[in-house]
Amino acid sequence: MGKADLHMHSEWSDGLPSVREILDHVERETDLDLIAITDHDMIEGAFEAREIVAQKAYRFEVIVGMEVTTLEGHLLAYDLEKPLRMMKPLDWTLQAIRDQGGWCLLPHPMSPLIRSVGRRGILRVLRDTRAGICFDGIETLNPSIAGRVIAGQVERFNREEGRLPETGGSDAHTLPLIGSAFTRFAGHSADDFRRSLRAGQTRAGGAFWGGEEYRALAKIARRQMFKSLVQLPLRHIRRSYQRRGAPN
Repeated sequence: MGKADLHMHSEWSDGLPSVREILDHVERETDLDLIAITDHDMIEGAFEAREIVAQKAYRFEVIVGMEVTTLEGHLLAYDLEKPLRMMKPLDWTLQAIRDQGGWCLLPHPMSPLIRSVGRRGILRVLRDTRAGICFDGIETLNPSIAGRVIAGQVERFNREEGRLPETGGSDAHTLPLIGSAFTRFAGHSADDFRRSLRAGQTRAGGAFWGGEEYRALAKIARRQMFKSLVQLPLRHIRRSYQRRGAPN
């Protein structure tokens, strides 16, 4: 069985490590077979990871991803070739992912502590019969406090109503937390993961963060919050103005 962590953040958004630091850490300190850097509304880190891995022999694989902010909450999107626009309707975003041939997962669903797609929105999409308007999996194990507070609720919902393939992702913003939650799948490659997900054979693994992890987070909390609340919004504002001023 392979292990994948498809939910982590780099310095391109509100994470602290560089892309190369993430790749080297995964290589030396984990047994992960597959990763994705999923920065908030940014795809540059994922592209950088793909380029670095193509130039150097790592034992694991990388797929391109990003965590896009929709009007109803966050969505993890993969196998993209261009970034998705933020703050668009959920259905619009799902279709935009399909138009690129990509697929998506629900991160920290129904969590009241972070932008998350709620139960009503998930059920609406599940009942939608239009081609492409669907989720490919649901994060049943997110080890952060945002995931922990609703873990039991998410498991019950998915068992009784959602019936989506389950995944786990670390949501790591620092190196030591990478791989703290993961997805088990048959095989070891990215293609193996995609096949397992389509067959509904993925399983979430890992553990919720405890005292040691939160003490480590407390040491970098001020720096990480500054990136999240100040630097990242300013970056998005600058990009928005640059797009408006670009020639059609």
